[in-house]
Amino acid sequence: MTCGTAYRSLPLLKMATMILVRHGQASWFEENYDRLSSLGESQSRLLGELWASRAVELTRVFTGPRVRQVRSAELCGEAFAAAGRKWPAPVVMDDLDEMRIEPLFREHLPELFEKHAHLRALSDSMVAADGNEARARIFDRLFQGVVTMWVKDQIGAPGLETWGNFRARVQRGLRAAQEFETEGNLARAPSGRRVAVFTSAGVVVAATQLALGLDDDKALGLAWHMRNSSVSEFLFSEERFSLLSFNSVPHLPEAQMITLR
Repeated sequence: MTCGTAYRSLPLLKMATMILVRHGQASWFEENYDRLSSLGESQSRLLGELWASRAVELTRVFTGPRVRQVRSAELCGEAFAAAGRKWPAPVVMDDLDEMRIEPLFREHLPELFEKHAHLRALSDSMVAADGNEARARIFDRLFQGVVTMWVKDQIGAPGLETWGNFRARVQRGLRAAQEFETEGNLARAPSGRRVAVFTSAGVVVAATQLALGLDDDKALGLAWHMRNSSVSEFLFSEERFSLLSFNSVPHLPEAQMITLR
């Protein structure tokens, strides 16, 4: 998706670019989700190869703290550097982490099932499902249901990050990435600076919500369609943060390489 109307009237010569990359496919339904699958590794390498072939120049590279985020940046960078291009040393930023809601699934699901019949029904269906593919589809619905209720402040837990806290954290991280000093200059000036951020779907969605002024329901709807290793581009200056393109995967030449989970 290209959002020409979002930036057509902006003074492009005074703006810089931020590229938000969702991590490659992680190890969905395995004991340790926070590592790339073999396909996720290939997705990340292909992105680096494409950027190198297009002679993309990056001022700075940032990642969230998760293994899948850091590793995506590493593999992209290795492929990029193998083509003779300069890859900046990645900077890890905790504020660019995904939504920190694991405790809801790790510790509070029995309580949620007891209180919310529709979640309990999905859990029962998942147990009765025939095969991993069917169970994965139902778990995806369960995951979306829990996250939607969390975004609406209908569920929570002591010490758990709220949706509002998450959005504020992401905005702080984006601003820090924009202002990060590079060789004595800010990344947002002069024009033409390009910053890459390797993160997760929630961060990309929060950035898109900020750029387009979306309400929570519309923003959350985007999250379920985020492709692994997809690229979303934003133009920024001190006053502006505008969407240029969203959720694109030009580096994935075959349909079977395009994944959502």
